[in-house]
Amino acid sequence: MSLRPVLRLAVLTATTSLVACGAENTGPNPNPGPDPMGEPRTYAVGWSPSPPRPDINLFFEVVDSMSQVSDVAILQQPVPWPELLAGAPIDSLVDDRAGVAAFLRAHGMDIVFLVDPLDGLNRREEDPGLTDAGRSILEPAIRAIHDDWVLRIAAAIQPEWYGLASEVNTLAALGDPVLYAEILDMVNDLAPQIRAASPGSQVFVSFQADQANGFLGDPVIDHFALIDDYDIDAFGLSSYPVFVFDDPADVPANYFSVFDAATDLPLIFVEGGWNSADTQLTSGTPQEQVDFMTRYEELLDGVNAELWVMLTFTDLDIPSLGLPPDRALTLSNFAFMGILDVDLNRKPAYAEWERIFARPLQ
Repeated sequence: MSLRPVLRLAVLTATTSLVACGAENTGPNPNPGPDPMGEPRTYAVGWSPSPPRPDINLFFEVVDSMSQVSDVAILQQPVPWPELLAGAPIDSLVDDRAGVAAFLRAHGMDIVFLVDPLDGLNRREEDPGLTDAGRSILEPAIRAIHDDWVLRIAAAIQPEWYGLASEVNTLAALGDPVLYAEILDMVNDLAPQIRAASPGSQVFVSFQADQANGFLGDPVIDHFALIDDYDIDAFGLSSYPVFVFDDPADVPANYFSVFDAATDLPLIFVEGGWNSADTQLTSGTPQEQVDFMTRYEELLDGVNAELWVMLTFTDLDIPSLGLPPDRALTLSNFAFMGILDVDLNRKPAYAEWERIFARPLQ
Protein backbone atom coordinates (compact mmCIF):
# COMPACT_ATOMS: atom_id res chain seq x y z
CA MET A 1 0.00 0.00 0.00
CA SER A 2 1.30 3.49 -0.83
CA LEU A 3 -0.03 6.98 -0.38
CA ARG A 4 0.97 8.51 -3.67
CA PRO A 5 -1.42 11.51 -3.70
CA VAL A 6 -0.53 12.46 -0.16
CA LEU A 7 3.20 12.09 -0.64
CA ARG A 8 2.97 14.17 -3.80
CA LEU A 9 1.74 16.99 -1.58
CA ALA A 10 4.72 16.59 0.72
CA VAL A 11 7.14 16.55 -2.18
CA LEU A 12 5.67 18.91 -4.74
CA THR A 13 4.20 21.56 -2.48
CA ALA A 14 6.29 21.57 0.66
CA THR A 15 9.68 21.74 -0.98
CA THR A 16 9.16 25.20 -2.43
CA SER A 17 8.75 26.57 1.06
CA LEU A 18 11.50 24.38 2.49
CA VAL A 19 14.13 25.49 0.03
CA ALA A 20 13.11 29.12 0.46
CA CYS A 21 13.22 29.13 4.25
CA GLY A 22 16.08 26.68 4.79
CA ALA A 23 15.95 23.46 6.75
CA GLU A 24 16.30 24.57 10.34
CA ASN A 25 14.17 23.01 13.05
CA THR A 26 13.47 25.73 15.57
CA GLY A 27 10.40 24.17 17.18
CA PRO A 28 10.30 22.74 20.69
CA ASN A 29 10.93 19.08 21.36
CA PRO A 30 8.69 18.08 24.25
CA ASN A 31 9.56 14.40 24.08
CA PRO A 32 11.35 13.39 27.27
CA GLY A 33 13.84 11.25 25.36
CA PRO A 34 14.92 7.65 25.87
CA ASP A 35 13.88 5.76 28.97
CA PRO A 36 17.18 4.62 30.54
CA MET A 37 15.28 1.88 32.36
CA GLY A 38 13.65 0.55 29.17
CA GLU A 39 14.74 -2.60 27.38
CA PRO A 40 17.02 -1.61 24.48
CA ARG A 41 15.62 -2.04 20.98
CA THR A 42 17.64 -3.02 17.93
CA TYR A 43 15.43 -1.21 15.42
CA ALA A 44 15.03 2.45 14.52
CA VAL A 45 11.38 3.50 14.31
CA GLY A 46 9.44 6.02 12.25
CA TRP A 47 6.62 6.96 9.90
CA SER A 48 5.80 8.66 6.63
CA PRO A 49 5.18 12.44 6.87
CA SER A 50 1.89 12.15 4.98
CA PRO A 51 -0.77 14.61 6.17
CA PRO A 52 -4.41 13.51 6.45
CA ARG A 53 -5.51 16.07 3.84
CA PRO A 54 -3.77 18.00 1.05
CA ASP A 55 -2.85 20.95 3.25
CA ILE A 56 0.69 22.32 3.41
CA ASN A 57 0.28 23.55 6.99
CA LEU A 58 -0.81 20.06 8.05
CA PHE A 59 2.31 18.65 6.42
CA PHE A 60 4.50 20.87 8.58
CA GLU A 61 2.49 19.97 11.69
CA VAL A 62 2.79 16.27 10.93
CA VAL A 63 6.56 16.47 10.45
CA ASP A 64 6.95 18.34 13.73
CA SER A 65 4.74 15.85 15.57
CA MET A 66 6.20 12.66 14.15
CA SER A 67 9.75 13.85 14.75
CA GLN A 68 9.02 13.65 18.49
CA VAL A 69 8.54 9.87 18.25
CA SER A 70 10.62 8.85 15.20
CA ASP A 71 14.23 8.07 14.46
CA VAL A 72 13.55 7.87 10.72
CA ALA A 73 11.08 9.05 8.10
CA ILE A 74 10.02 7.06 5.04
CA LEU A 75 9.29 8.61 1.65
CA GLN A 76 7.60 5.95 -0.47
CA GLN A 77 6.63 7.04 -3.96
CA PRO A 78 6.88 6.11 -7.61
CA VAL A 79 8.87 7.85 -10.28
CA PRO A 80 6.91 11.08 -11.04
CA TRP A 81 5.77 9.79 -14.43
CA PRO A 82 3.05 12.35 -15.19
CA GLU A 83 5.51 15.21 -14.74
CA LEU A 84 8.42 13.55 -16.54
CA LEU A 85 6.31 12.38 -19.48
CA ALA A 86 4.93 15.90 -19.78
CA GLY A 87 8.47 17.24 -20.14
CA ALA A 88 9.25 18.48 -16.63
CA PRO A 89 13.02 18.80 -15.99
CA ILE A 90 14.27 15.84 -14.02
CA ASP A 91 16.83 17.89 -12.08
CA SER A 92 14.21 20.15 -10.49
CA LEU A 93 12.03 17.19 -9.53
CA VAL A 94 14.98 15.49 -7.85
CA ASP A 95 15.83 18.75 -6.07
CA ASP A 96 12.27 18.88 -4.74
CA ARG A 97 12.65 15.47 -3.12
CA ALA A 98 16.08 16.35 -1.80
CA GLY A 99 14.57 19.43 -0.16
CA VAL A 100 12.00 17.34 1.68
CA ALA A 101 14.69 14.87 2.79
CA ALA A 102 16.85 17.74 4.08
CA PHE A 103 13.88 19.13 6.00
CA LEU A 104 13.21 15.75 7.62
CA ARG A 105 16.87 15.31 8.52
CA ALA A 106 16.87 18.76 10.09
CA HIS A 107 14.13 17.40 12.36
CA GLY A 108 16.51 14.66 13.48
CA MET A 109 15.30 11.80 11.28
CA ASP A 110 17.24 9.51 8.96
CA ILE A 111 15.72 8.77 5.56
CA VAL A 112 14.15 5.68 4.05
CA PHE A 113 13.46 6.39 0.37
CA LEU A 114 11.48 3.81 -1.58
CA VAL A 115 10.98 4.25 -5.34
CA ASP A 116 8.02 2.03 -6.10
CA PRO A 117 7.59 0.74 -9.68
CA LEU A 118 4.36 -1.09 -8.79
CA ASP A 119 0.83 0.09 -8.01
CA GLY A 120 0.63 0.79 -4.28
CA LEU A 121 -2.92 -0.56 -4.14
CA ASN A 122 -2.30 -3.57 -6.40
CA ARG A 123 1.21 -5.00 -6.43
CA ARG A 124 0.37 -7.16 -9.44
CA GLU A 125 0.37 -4.10 -11.68
CA GLU A 126 2.69 -1.24 -12.61
CA ASP A 127 2.29 2.27 -11.22
CA PRO A 128 -0.88 3.83 -12.70
CA GLY A 129 0.96 7.10 -13.24
CA LEU A 130 2.80 5.22 -15.97
CA THR A 131 0.14 2.85 -17.28
CA ASP A 132 -2.50 5.59 -17.53
CA ALA A 133 -0.22 7.16 -20.13
CA GLY A 134 -0.11 3.88 -22.03
CA ARG A 135 3.53 3.21 -21.15
CA SER A 136 5.35 0.41 -19.35
CA ILE A 137 8.65 -0.19 -17.63
CA LEU A 138 9.07 -3.07 -20.07
CA GLU A 139 9.90 -0.45 -22.71
CA PRO A 140 13.68 0.13 -22.80
CA ALA A 141 13.22 3.91 -22.99
CA ILE A 142 10.95 3.94 -19.91
CA ARG A 143 13.26 1.59 -18.02
CA ALA A 144 16.14 3.96 -18.78
CA ILE A 145 14.21 6.94 -17.34
CA HIS A 146 13.30 4.91 -14.26
CA ASP A 147 16.91 3.87 -13.63
CA ASP A 148 18.20 7.39 -14.21
CA TRP A 149 15.70 8.69 -11.64
CA VAL A 150 16.71 6.09 -9.08
CA LEU A 151 20.40 6.89 -9.41
CA ARG A 152 19.86 10.65 -9.31
CA ILE A 153 17.84 10.27 -6.09
CA ALA A 154 20.60 8.11 -4.60
CA ALA A 155 23.24 10.73 -5.34
CA ALA A 156 21.15 13.71 -4.24
CA ILE A 157 19.62 12.31 -1.03
CA GLN A 158 22.01 9.54 0.08
CA PRO A 159 19.23 7.78 2.01
CA GLU A 160 20.20 5.53 4.87
CA TRP A 161 17.87 2.86 3.44
CA TYR A 162 16.93 2.74 -0.24
CA GLY A 163 14.03 0.58 -1.42
CA LEU A 164 13.65 -0.41 -5.07
CA ALA A 165 10.31 -2.28 -5.05
CA SER A 166 7.53 -3.24 -2.63
CA GLU A 167 5.86 -6.60 -1.99
CA VAL A 168 7.63 -8.20 -4.95
CA ASN A 169 6.54 -11.69 -3.89
CA THR A 170 2.93 -10.72 -4.59
CA LEU A 171 3.89 -9.89 -8.17
CA ALA A 172 5.87 -13.13 -8.44
CA ALA A 173 2.96 -15.23 -7.23
CA LEU A 174 0.01 -13.51 -8.88
CA GLY A 175 1.25 -11.14 -11.56
CA ASP A 176 2.83 -11.14 -15.00
CA PRO A 177 6.04 -13.24 -14.94
CA VAL A 178 7.56 -11.01 -17.61
CA LEU A 179 7.02 -7.94 -15.43
CA TYR A 180 8.41 -9.77 -12.40
CA ALA A 181 11.52 -10.76 -14.34
CA GLU A 182 11.99 -7.12 -15.36
CA ILE A 183 11.69 -5.92 -11.75
CA LEU A 184 14.19 -8.53 -10.57
CA ASP A 185 16.64 -7.56 -13.30
CA MET A 186 16.12 -3.88 -12.52
CA VAL A 187 16.89 -4.32 -8.80
CA ASN A 188 19.99 -6.39 -9.40
CA ASP A 189 21.27 -4.03 -12.06
CA LEU A 190 20.72 -0.92 -9.94
CA ALA A 191 21.95 -2.21 -6.57
CA PRO A 192 25.72 -1.97 -7.25
CA GLN A 193 25.27 1.38 -8.97
CA ILE A 194 23.44 2.74 -5.93
CA ARG A 195 26.21 1.55 -3.63
CA ALA A 196 28.68 3.48 -5.76
CA ALA A 197 26.52 6.64 -5.82
CA SER A 198 25.52 6.43 -2.15
CA PRO A 199 27.88 4.15 -0.19
CA GLY A 200 25.95 4.60 3.06
CA SER A 201 22.64 3.34 1.66
CA GLN A 202 21.29 -0.11 2.45
CA VAL A 203 19.45 -1.35 -0.64
CA PHE A 204 16.28 -3.38 -0.07
CA VAL A 205 13.04 -4.71 -1.51
CA SER A 206 10.05 -5.78 0.55
CA PHE A 207 8.01 -8.97 0.69
CA GLN A 208 4.36 -9.15 1.74
CA ALA A 209 4.66 -11.25 4.90
CA ASP A 210 0.98 -12.14 5.24
CA GLN A 211 1.03 -13.60 1.73
CA ALA A 212 4.36 -15.38 2.09
CA ASN A 213 3.11 -16.98 5.31
CA GLY A 214 0.04 -18.33 3.50
CA PHE A 215 -2.62 -16.21 5.21
CA LEU A 216 -3.88 -14.52 2.03
CA GLY A 217 -4.80 -17.74 0.25
CA ASP A 218 -2.72 -20.43 -1.38
CA PRO A 219 0.92 -19.28 -1.47
CA VAL A 220 1.05 -20.51 -5.14
CA ILE A 221 4.87 -20.43 -5.11
CA ASP A 222 7.66 -20.84 -2.57
CA HIS A 223 7.98 -17.20 -1.57
CA PHE A 224 11.04 -17.80 0.58
CA ALA A 225 12.96 -19.27 -2.35
CA LEU A 226 12.84 -15.86 -4.03
CA ILE A 227 14.86 -14.06 -1.38
CA ASP A 228 18.34 -15.06 -2.51
CA ASP A 229 17.60 -13.96 -6.08
CA TYR A 230 17.97 -10.32 -5.03
CA ASP A 231 21.23 -8.38 -4.65
CA ILE A 232 20.15 -6.43 -1.57
CA ASP A 233 21.61 -5.34 1.77
CA ALA A 234 18.46 -5.63 3.90
CA PHE A 235 15.21 -7.54 3.60
CA GLY A 236 11.96 -5.58 3.91
CA LEU A 237 8.73 -6.84 5.43
CA SER A 238 5.21 -5.57 4.82
CA SER A 239 2.32 -6.81 6.96
CA TYR A 240 -1.31 -5.77 7.43
CA PRO A 241 -2.58 -8.48 9.77
CA VAL A 242 -5.92 -6.69 10.24
CA PHE A 243 -6.96 -8.18 6.89
CA VAL A 244 -6.38 -11.79 7.97
CA PHE A 245 -6.66 -12.03 11.77
CA ASP A 246 -9.47 -11.20 14.18
CA ASP A 247 -7.07 -10.15 16.91
CA PRO A 248 -3.37 -9.17 16.94
CA ALA A 249 -2.74 -11.91 19.49
CA ASP A 250 -3.61 -14.45 16.75
CA VAL A 251 -0.50 -13.53 14.71
CA PRO A 252 1.81 -16.56 15.04
CA ALA A 253 4.98 -16.23 17.07
CA ASN A 254 7.12 -17.33 14.07
CA TYR A 255 5.59 -14.78 11.69
CA PHE A 256 8.91 -13.01 11.14
CA SER A 257 11.36 -15.60 12.42
CA VAL A 258 10.65 -17.75 9.35
CA PHE A 259 12.18 -14.94 7.28
CA ASP A 260 15.08 -14.65 9.71
CA ALA A 261 15.76 -18.35 9.17
CA ALA A 262 15.56 -17.95 5.38
CA THR A 263 18.14 -15.16 5.04
CA ASP A 264 21.23 -13.76 6.69
CA LEU A 265 20.16 -10.25 5.70
CA PRO A 266 18.98 -7.84 8.42
CA LEU A 267 15.18 -7.62 8.59
CA ILE A 268 13.47 -4.26 8.29
CA PHE A 269 9.74 -3.63 8.68
CA VAL A 270 8.76 -0.98 6.14
CA GLU A 271 4.97 -1.03 5.84
CA GLY A 272 1.92 -2.19 7.78
CA GLY A 273 -0.70 -1.41 10.37
CA TRP A 274 -4.01 -2.14 12.08
CA ASN A 275 -7.16 -0.01 11.83
CA SER A 276 -8.68 1.51 14.95
CA ALA A 277 -12.19 1.46 13.42
CA ASP A 278 -14.16 -0.73 11.05
CA THR A 279 -13.75 -0.42 7.28
CA GLN A 280 -15.40 -2.24 4.41
CA LEU A 281 -12.91 -5.13 4.60
CA THR A 282 -11.59 -4.97 8.17
CA SER A 283 -12.77 -4.63 11.72
CA GLY A 284 -10.76 -2.78 14.31
CA THR A 285 -10.87 -0.96 17.62
CA PRO A 286 -8.53 1.49 19.36
CA GLN A 287 -7.49 -1.25 21.78
CA GLU A 288 -6.76 -3.69 18.97
CA GLN A 289 -4.49 -1.09 17.40
CA VAL A 290 -2.63 -0.80 20.71
CA ASP A 291 -2.40 -4.60 20.86
CA PHE A 292 -1.02 -4.65 17.31
CA MET A 293 1.82 -2.34 18.39
CA THR A 294 2.62 -4.59 21.34
CA ARG A 295 2.45 -7.79 19.29
CA TYR A 296 4.67 -6.51 16.49
CA GLU A 297 7.12 -5.13 19.02
CA GLU A 298 7.44 -8.69 20.35
CA LEU A 299 7.88 -10.14 16.86
CA LEU A 300 10.52 -7.60 15.84
CA ASP A 301 12.36 -7.98 19.13
CA GLY A 302 12.47 -11.71 18.41
CA VAL A 303 14.41 -11.29 15.16
CA ASN A 304 16.69 -8.37 16.09
CA ALA A 305 15.22 -6.24 13.33
CA GLU A 306 17.00 -3.03 12.30
CA LEU A 307 14.03 -0.88 11.28
CA TRP A 308 10.30 -0.46 11.97
CA VAL A 309 8.53 2.18 9.90
CA MET A 310 4.89 2.55 8.85
CA LEU A 311 3.13 4.81 6.39
CA THR A 312 0.14 6.47 8.03
CA PHE A 313 1.15 8.49 11.07
CA THR A 314 -2.29 10.11 10.87
CA ASP A 315 -5.60 8.71 9.73
CA LEU A 316 -6.59 9.63 6.18
CA ASP A 317 -9.38 11.98 5.15
CA ILE A 318 -10.21 9.95 2.05
CA PRO A 319 -12.74 12.33 0.38
CA SER A 320 -10.20 15.17 0.46
CA LEU A 321 -7.65 13.25 -1.60
CA GLY A 322 -9.56 13.54 -4.88
CA LEU A 323 -9.05 9.92 -5.92
CA PRO A 324 -11.12 8.01 -8.50
CA PRO A 325 -13.97 6.19 -6.71
CA ASP A 326 -12.48 2.72 -7.05
CA ARG A 327 -9.10 3.76 -5.62
CA ALA A 328 -10.74 5.81 -2.88
CA LEU A 329 -12.75 2.75 -1.86
CA THR A 330 -9.63 0.58 -1.72
CA LEU A 331 -7.59 3.15 0.20
CA SER A 332 -10.44 3.62 2.69
CA ASN A 333 -9.55 0.19 4.09
CA PHE A 334 -6.30 1.75 5.37
CA ALA A 335 -7.88 4.98 6.61
CA PHE A 336 -7.68 4.40 10.38
CA MET A 337 -4.12 3.10 10.77
CA GLY A 338 -2.66 6.34 12.10
CA ILE A 339 -1.81 7.02 15.72
CA LEU A 340 -3.29 10.49 15.26
CA ASP A 341 -6.77 11.08 13.85
CA VAL A 342 -7.49 13.35 10.87
CA ASP A 343 -7.48 16.39 13.18
CA LEU A 344 -4.10 15.35 14.64
CA ASN A 345 -5.56 14.30 17.98
CA ARG A 346 -3.69 11.46 19.66
CA LYS A 347 -5.31 8.02 19.63
CA PRO A 348 -4.63 5.40 22.34
CA ALA A 349 -1.98 3.76 20.14
CA TYR A 350 0.11 6.94 20.31
CA ALA A 351 1.04 6.30 23.94
CA GLU A 352 2.03 2.72 23.11
CA TRP A 353 4.21 3.90 20.23
CA GLU A 354 5.70 6.60 22.45
CA ARG A 355 6.65 3.91 24.97
CA ILE A 356 8.34 1.87 22.24
CA PHE A 357 10.20 4.92 20.95
CA ALA A 358 11.40 5.70 24.48
CA ARG A 359 13.24 2.38 24.65
CA PRO A 360 16.95 3.16 24.10
CA LEU A 361 18.16 2.33 20.60
CA GLN A 362 21.19 0.05 20.59
